[in-house]
Amino acid sequence: MATAINEQEGRNVENNEEKEVPDWMLAKRGLKMLINNNAKDAQELFTRYPDSLPMCAGYSFAAFMDALMTFEDDKLNLATSVLKEVERKCTSETGWFKSVKRVFGSNDNNISIAETLETQIILADSQVCLAILTFLQQDISGYFKGGWVLRKAWKVYQSAYHEILQLYKEIVGASDKQPPEVIAEPPDGTPESVDSPTGSVSRCEPPLNGRASQIDKATIERLMAAVSFGYGLFQLGISLLPPSLLKLTNFLGFGGNRQNGISCLMYAREGIDMRAPLATLSLLWYHTIVRPFYALDGSNVQAGVNAATQLLNESETEYGESALFLFFKGRVNRLKSDIPTALKSFQSSVDNAAQREIKILALHEVGWCHLIQLDYCSADSTFTYLKSWSRWSRAFYNYLAAICCGSCENATNYTNIKEIKTSLGNGYRNNQLDEFLARRAKCCPSDDDELSKLPSSFWRLLVYEMLYLWNALPSCSVENLDNIKKDCEKIPEGKNCEPMLGLSKLILGCCYCTEKEYSRGIETFRLCLEQRKNVANNAADIHISAFTQYELATLLIKTNETKAEGKVLLQNISQYKDYDFEHRLNVRVHSLLKHL
Repeated sequence: MATAINEQEGRNVENNEEKEVPDWMLAKRGLKMLINNNAKDAQELFTRYPDSLPMCAGYSFAAFMDALMTFEDDKLNLATSVLKEVERKCTSETGWFKSVKRVFGSNDNNISIAETLETQIILADSQVCLAILTFLQQDISGYFKGGWVLRKAWKVYQSAYHEILQLYKEIVGASDKQPPEVIAEPPDGTPESVDSPTGSVSRCEPPLNGRASQIDKATIERLMAAVSFGYGLFQLGISLLPPSLLKLTNFLGFGGNRQNGISCLMYAREGIDMRAPLATLSLLWYHTIVRPFYALDGSNVQAGVNAATQLLNESETEYGESALFLFFKGRVNRLKSDIPTALKSFQSSVDNAAQREIKILALHEVGWCHLIQLDYCSADSTFTYLKSWSRWSRAFYNYLAAICCGSCENATNYTNIKEIKTSLGNGYRNNQLDEFLARRAKCCPSDDDELSKLPSSFWRLLVYEMLYLWNALPSCSVENLDNIKKDCEKIPEGKNCEPMLGLSKLILGCCYCTEKEYSRGIETFRLCLEQRKNVANNAADIHISAFTQYELATLLIKTNETKAEGKVLLQNISQYKDYDFEHRLNVRVHSLLKHL
């Protein structure tokens, strides 16, 4: 009884303290709880204030992160529902936000302008998150719907950013910490009102003249950091779209600038707003996952390591035990090819994580570390476990477990291998990953007699293909690269000797390039293309031709004598259609051609 009374008194004291704290600060407290492995208390705090828009926004960020980590339908649906509710509240014609009794600060003069600007920022943030979830559908209708939502967000960001920037210059003036000035403008010029099914959001009225006296320096500095987060994430995301989607964004009237996006996120992370820790996580995601996955720096997977290390060091005091930050530490060590240390970080992430989703995320990386070490048995064990635990893509983990099982010299258990075809029917979404798996299923026989005749090198080539397509070959040790080369060199020419014609040549050429043997790489890539010259451009394995042509072109453009040939090869990659990771390769080709 006494314990219950003490707990109730503790909650009363906590609630009284919270009444004195601005909502944005409470929302930041909730997000920090979430990041520091305390999801339960974060959820309770967010839901305690259903009438607070900043708290609703904080909760929507939490739901959105949850959805991105799992890709599971229930999480995606919840995040979409929460974000739509936030958008509805921001665009309500009844002036919902103005009716809220709780305020952002203690100075009443701040309420009107601060609330209006904050509402615009939250609206744009929710629309960007909704667009990302829509794009995850990876179908044509999803792209158009996502593009329209992004257009609305762009208009709101343009309006809010320029208005806040003008107020910032008037109130703060020159300081050591200046917001980014170079902002990508849409082709149609000046921001205008945004029409939406739930109402319209236009530029804040009345005009800015004379309003600077109504808002204090601390508030405008916070709002400048707040709008920089979403605006930066928006521009960074748009800059990563493939050329086919960039045509859509240009048609809809907006664009993105990668460097400006990074600058905005760097500015946002140094602010006091609730989005500061999210900006740090976004930058870590970019430097440790996006840059190597999209090969934005070619085979130099360590290009983002220094920036990520600095971010982690600066966050150590506040988030040193965070499962998410330990996950990113593991990613940094993996990119540095320090796989033993990476495994320790990922295991610490698993141990510290309170959320099942983060545990799965870290275990996914544990499996990949074993793959990079060519430790097929440990990788098989990890991916088999994930197959039974994950609701995201059991077919994907089943495939990884199967090729690892087949790669073991003494593999006799063909259960996973035979399940490759059947597992695709469970949760098949017809997205790029499922199409990838469907094509691999055609390479893998399900009959015991046929399986028993396949050498382990057949399965190891499929493992090497995964390492290549996920840009993990450069993280392999010299010893393991030599083992991969030996396997590829032993493959005799002939369609039935490898899963896909020329796969061994593509992998071998990339191993040579990783070891800076560029002339041998060029020779091997040319042999691969010669070997595949009669393969139709719509063949199921045409990605071998497309990626080989890309790899050859990247080497040829480095010297003046062969630069013209390399440029032609890059331009001609467009002849290949509907192949594995087409969008990702197009982003890389588009980036290279822009600089030639």
